[in-house]
Amino acid sequence: MESIDLHHEILKEISTSGGAIPFRRFMELALYHPDHGYYASGRAKVGKEGDFFTSVSLGSIYGRLLASVCRDVWERLKKPAEFTMIEQGANDGSMAADILETIAGSEGLFNQAFRLIIVEPFPVNRDRQKQKLSRFSNVTWVSSLEELPEFTGIHLSNELLDAFPVDSLRWNGTTWEEECVVSEDGTLQWKSRSIQDSKLQSAAAYLPIHLSKGFRIEINRGIHPWLSTLHSKLKRGIILTVDYGQAGEDRYAPHRADGTLLSFKKHERFNDPLPEPGLRDITAQVDFTALARSAREVGFQILGYSNQHHFLVGTAEPWLRSLGDFTDQGDAARRDLSALQALLNPGSMGIQFKAIALGKEFPSEPPLGCFKYQRPEFEAL
Repeated sequence: MESIDLHHEILKEISTSGGAIPFRRFMELALYHPDHGYYASGRAKVGKEGDFFTSVSLGSIYGRLLASVCRDVWERLKKPAEFTMIEQGANDGSMAADILETIAGSEGLFNQAFRLIIVEPFPVNRDRQKQKLSRFSNVTWVSSLEELPEFTGIHLSNELLDAFPVDSLRWNGTTWEEECVVSEDGTLQWKSRSIQDSKLQSAAAYLPIHLSKGFRIEINRGIHPWLSTLHSKLKRGIILTVDYGQAGEDRYAPHRADGTLLSFKKHERFNDPLPEPGLRDITAQVDFTALARSAREVGFQILGYSNQHHFLVGTAEPWLRSLGDFTDQGDAARRDLSALQALLNPGSMGIQFKAIALGKEFPSEPPLGCFKYQRPEFEAL
């Protein structure tokens, strides 16, 4: 019923907008319409019973390793008496629970200094998070980045940016055109038109023009204001985000000629994101070169950039050394090792996912432990 209602809402907006809406607006409605959007309605579920897997789906090891990154950041900041982690895109709170439990299990000043603020605009998600995190007293919520207090610490997000609404552009052989959504007898269809938004024209000016006719590129214009707000809120610390995407010329590889837009439902992948708005997740891979450019423009320093494999090898190294002989470990450790192996797998998450750290008033040397094995991809930024 919700999909039918949202479909009608979209058709109505197409009609009142002169017969077409930008794809960016369609994606915004499909994911974030306050009543029927995929995320806003609470339909987004992760894991075996949901629509897609994330690194968090594989077990608590991912959150526990991120807790060690938080500790490393705290130590590099000279152990402030109050250290704040901001999480955005927390879904049901599973990653936050793993991080909090790990830190709560360690005695000392870091545990006393640590507090978590979750940015959550949707009541249904906030209720789930509060239920899962009810045993922790050092958690608060805000509805938007603008409501955040100034903080010292880390803003952490996992698979957040790929769900920001994007503009979709096609190269017609001469110029870049904007892809829109139109209705043909009630069915949602694609249509290209000249770019009408001056800000989108400015963003398109960064795109190459040597590509084959029909090449599609997505532009994530939401990243720049997101970074600008975070820079104004962060006193000292880092922004760490993990997502899938590319940097440099890899973004324009021939096999990406049809872009990176995908939708997901019950672990099935669809190349066309238009059907069933509100019932499917919609994603676009992150252009980390554009992200880094925006980060520098608002005043951040790029501290590190790595694929997930090398990011987690650096993060997990102290834990792996503590295990000693793997054959002597119990079932829990063996499950953790199995999950870590999946996270590191170059054939899936290990290479597709990237981690980038942006710093403000934060020492760049020595590098954070999680980036000690970063590869030359950093130069692509």
